[in-house]
Amino acid sequence: MKSTLTTPPSVRPSVLLIFVFAIASILLTLVQWQFSQLTGSVLVFGQGILQLILTIILLFFCLKPIRKWQLLAQLLNSFFVLLLCGLLMNESYIRWQEGSPVLTSEALPVIVLGFGGLILLSRLLIQFKEEHFSALSRRLTGSLFPVLSGSLAVVLLITHITGWYWLDIAVAFFTACLLGIVAIFFLLDGYWNIMESSERT
Repeated sequence: MKSTLTTPPSVRPSVLLIFVFAIASILLTLVQWQFSQLTGSVLVFGQGILQLILTIILLFFCLKPIRKWQLLAQLLNSFFVLLLCGLLMNESYIRWQEGSPVLTSEALPVIVLGFGGLILLSRLLIQFKEEHFSALSRRLTGSLFPVLSGSLAVVLLITHITGWYWLDIAVAFFTACLLGIVAIFFLLDGYWNIMESSERT
């Protein structure tokens, strides 16, 4: 007798996998923020923001909300990322004023772990983007986040070798500015799209 047990069509393993990654990324971001406080390396917190942004994008492509909720989610997520970038800039400024050393030997394992997580998330993102973006967009987005995360890890390694603690702060501040500009662009884009859709209705 053949088994009649089948997986319900409403249960998609990919969706469950995305939520697992989302929970893991949020927890890892909190851990990285705590480690940035303990070790003095703001690059660790910057990498946590990268992971959170990539997870939000993954949830966006996986759930595929309707247009109205899609625009609202873009607006709220961009504002949230902008706040995190402001927090990272503030932390960088405080570390610069304090001039305290960075415990790079403790921060390096955390940032390497985050780099590995970003590689997994970017590979998963490519699978969901094929329906929405061109091949060029897939390659750019799939490689941009790991390259940026790997660059942060390399900078922290250079800081560990040379003892140039100012490098950790400067690169973290630059990363926050870069992500903040991107967040502002998506924030304005979401706002104007919401205004246009409300005018049509």
